[in-house]
Amino acid sequence: MVMPIHFETITPPSGLSFRLHRWRDNLREVEQFTADGQVVPFEGAGDQWHLHREMELTFVARGHGLRLVGDHIASFRGPDLELLGPHLPHCIQGLRHSTGICVQFHWPLDHPLRALPEFESLASLWERARRGLLFGAPARRRVVPRLLAMPKMSAAGRLGVLLEILADLATTPDEEATELSRISFSVQEGERYQAGIERVIRRVLEQYTEPFPLPEALRLAGMSKANFERQFPRYTGSTFTEFLNRVRLDHARRQLLGSRDNVSAIAYATGFNNLSHFNRLYRRVFGRSPTADRAAPNPPSPTSI
Repeated sequence: MVMPIHFETITPPSGLSFRLHRWRDNLREVEQFTADGQVVPFEGAGDQWHLHREMELTFVARGHGLRLVGDHIASFRGPDLELLGPHLPHCIQGLRHSTGICVQFHWPLDHPLRALPEFESLASLWERARRGLLFGAPARRRVVPRLLAMPKMSAAGRLGVLLEILADLATTPDEEATELSRISFSVQEGERYQAGIERVIRRVLEQYTEPFPLPEALRLAGMSKANFERQFPRYTGSTFTEFLNRVRLDHARRQLLGSRDNVSAIAYATGFNNLSHFNRLYRRVFGRSPTADRAAPNPPSPTSI
């Protein structure tokens, strides 16, 4: 079964510029905090393959499941702290008997906060979060107590603490923060070609099973072939063909590890018309054949395509 992507629209409660919410069992039954500290239940989308324009800081205090971020897929068990950049596809599957808290905020390049000189120190964090960041125990010990205290604070107090947390995470050593996705699904903000590249990426994510020839990508981007081939890797870290294949392979792997469907059926369902080509690419990226990957107890990390 093809895993569709859901584009989530996030609206902060009245009087707030970002959304703070928690869950006490699963990611569908969620409660968000209002400006005066009240809780309002809503249906969450965390267990669906989805993306949104907001950045997201999530702490899973308890529970275990399968984490999917970009082309990253791995089992995990709380405690777990991660920061995801805007437009980065993600979900957590199978999370039950869990507790956690999440902050979702949208501060694009033209946001007034980003104009402050103090924000320059957060630039590297914004860039690394485009691929998703998983923080180790030292960062959790420093950050999580402040994160858990936010619901009882005033609206202004929450904003101040969020800035403190982000400033702290920005100073986290590289060895204590792991980038999750090997490829970037988000585009850098504020540059000339952002809109065109973003249209192509969204088309890939929404219709990855359909043929997407280069001339169609050029038309959608509104760019010449030479310019597109020069700019697309700047935004995504890969060529257009590599990016399309990795998205298809990522979906194929999720189906492979989450079902007993036939390998050839999965290959064709995710946009590959040649089984030998699919097997060759799969082995190159994941280090073993689809059949061996399904049988292995611990899935390997992907490599460059």
